[in-house]
Amino acid sequence: MKAVLLSARDGSISVAEIPPPVVQWGTVLIRNTYSLISAGTERATLETGASSLVGKARQRPDQVRQVLNTARQLGVVETYRMVQDRLDRPMTLGYSCAGEVIAVGEGVGDITPGMRVAAGGAGYASHAEIVAVPRNLVVPVPDGVEDRWAAFATVGAIALQGIHQAEAVPGSRVAVIGLGLVGQLTLRLLRAYGYDPVGVDQDSAAVDAARSSGFVAYRRETEDLPGTVARHWGGARADAVLVTAATSSTDPVELAGSLARDRATVVIVGDVKVAPPRASYYHKELSVRYSRSYGPGRYDPRFEESGQEYPEGYVPWTERRNLAEVLRLVPGLGLESLDPRVFAVEDAAEAYRVLNTERPRRRVALLLRYPGTAEVTEPPRRQGKPATWSPPAVDARIAAIGAGNFATKMLFPHLRRERGVSFSWVASARGLTAVQQSRRWGFRSVAESAEHGLASGDADCVMVLSRHDSHGRYAAEVLRRGVALYCEKPLGLSEQELEEVAAAWSRSGAPALAGFNRRFAPAVRDLRAALPEGVPLQVVYRVFAGRLPSDHWYFDHRQGGRLLGEVCHFIDTANFLVPGRPVSVTVTGVDSRDPVSAQSVTLQIAYADSSTASIVYGGLTPPGAPKEFIEVACDGVAARIEDFESLAVWKGGKKSESVYRGAPKGHAEEMRALRRLLQGEKVAEADFRLALWSSLVACRASAALTGSGRAGTTPTTPALAEALGCTPGAGEGGKPRGADRERAQVTHEEAVGTTGFSGT
Repeated sequence: MKAVLLSARDGSISVAEIPPPVVQWGTVLIRNTYSLISAGTERATLETGASSLVGKARQRPDQVRQVLNTARQLGVVETYRMVQDRLDRPMTLGYSCAGEVIAVGEGVGDITPGMRVAAGGAGYASHAEIVAVPRNLVVPVPDGVEDRWAAFATVGAIALQGIHQAEAVPGSRVAVIGLGLVGQLTLRLLRAYGYDPVGVDQDSAAVDAARSSGFVAYRRETEDLPGTVARHWGGARADAVLVTAATSSTDPVELAGSLARDRATVVIVGDVKVAPPRASYYHKELSVRYSRSYGPGRYDPRFEESGQEYPEGYVPWTERRNLAEVLRLVPGLGLESLDPRVFAVEDAAEAYRVLNTERPRRRVALLLRYPGTAEVTEPPRRQGKPATWSPPAVDARIAAIGAGNFATKMLFPHLRRERGVSFSWVASARGLTAVQQSRRWGFRSVAESAEHGLASGDADCVMVLSRHDSHGRYAAEVLRRGVALYCEKPLGLSEQELEEVAAAWSRSGAPALAGFNRRFAPAVRDLRAALPEGVPLQVVYRVFAGRLPSDHWYFDHRQGGRLLGEVCHFIDTANFLVPGRPVSVTVTGVDSRDPVSAQSVTLQIAYADSSTASIVYGGLTPPGAPKEFIEVACDGVAARIEDFESLAVWKGGKKSESVYRGAPKGHAEEMRALRRLLQGEKVAEADFRLALWSSLVACRASAALTGSGRAGTTPTTPALAEALGCTPGAGEGGKPRGADRERAQVTHEEAVGTTGFSGT
């Protein structure tokens, strides 16, 4: 499909062919007919892209602070590489469109294929032939409203939210400062509600456009402008002033204070410098309010991405309801008088040139038109039995589902250095990431979707690097096709997902490796080698993970939270060190009993050989503290790993110490192990059964945190029990099969996976 892209490096516009997005849970797949170019927002984005690095820094000081923080954590060289990579990534543009629904994901009940809809959201409702938009950012288009006018709904919602914030009652006098697209729509919405608005702008073309549509409007330079506006209202001043301008000047806010009556409300809608002069704002006791984009729900991932509604009785005007209200009012808004210029999507570069250069008759509204013929093809169905896996005769072809920051920073660089592997295809949920990373890393092709890539058969190994909620599904499908698997942690977010993975693995015969990289870290491997065999251990694993912002995607309930998504790492490391089998796990949430919202947890794991592991995960710690600290004590040995930088071992009255340059956490060694597995070698650390055990312990801990854990009944599903070598539904301590019942102590390789455990 065609999509309009912006180069973050030089600000150039291109129209590229990229795979269409994939419909996911809670999303709506839309074939666009029109999308609206938001003149103010998108012009500013282009100007930032076209500026130098210094200019970009001046315009986005918030991002400069992020870069400096990253440099302190990762070093200057690594930060420079990250910045250059970001500049090389093309960006999508646009956030207001309309078209026809092609498909809907699970969890979408009120939108159906074939509906005409309007949609909003930066990163979703972009200038592209097909877009995937979360359900709460999509509304049906009423009969009688053409798609071209429906494409104005999102920008109209911005204007409407400003009006809501003003809380103007019928009969109120409202001034609008800034008559770009948002300002022009604000005037129309105010008139539709029966107000008598007045517009102000410094651009004579904008003022003329408002006047030609029947509005009262004045140029900023009008002599005695406050008095002129007041005379229009019979000597009264504004009950509310909406600032819809975009400028670094303080003038719009200063003017608002002059236009407003005593105790009026000034609403900041546009991107302006807010420095209210005391002379007017204090003496009039004015209220200053901000209007946040399309309305309540904006920037809340629980609303926008997870589909969580706000009760209408408490939040009557969410961003979705604002979108629907604008569409209801469209027939009476007179949008035709905006005289939007329409460009075919192929001519998008010309549209943006006009946006920047056409004066003095610069249009406030520009539309992109789409042919409406783009299709999403179904992947071929899997037929017959999968081929029996065997090591490839030449380079192992490696494909990737997902290619985000972690994959491109921590995995692909190490994998590319390994001989005997080549990159085959790559797929991503939105397509654009796959295109960019394909060029960067040398993948031979970009798959339209993960399903298309798997159906191609062009891979000896598939790396599952997508969001956590898709790991189990993709991992099981890869193995069912008889293809080798690398799955980044977690393997699954529930025991049912682990059951599917275990069943596929048991039947496949293909190598499988989970992304528990710390067991490959040189310090951890050296520690395990220093421990005596067959003796119980006491393991203490302390993690200063640091606080995540409340809107981080980890806290999306579909993604499982930090316990399932990251604490599983430390569970696996403990399981790798301990020779016995896990039999119980106890967990306490320090700040929450909800496993998704919990930032800090403490786990106690007991093992069949009397070993114990304590995992203290601090998710509220300040930046700057060393992250990970591992201590092990047993008969005659004590050891400590400090943030993978050093290992100290006390044994026989002597201390030995090893230092590891760069504090490696095992990513390079893990990728080397993957290459060796694909070449038919055996790798002790690549124990997939152990990965299943670690994943099951994490699932049990998550269930136990909410009080829903089933103590003594794990594993409860047949394939998982078979993979772990125990009886389904085993009681406390498990019910090992055969000779395992007689063993009191066993070696690590023999013990892991011989019995069940309980979660409390």
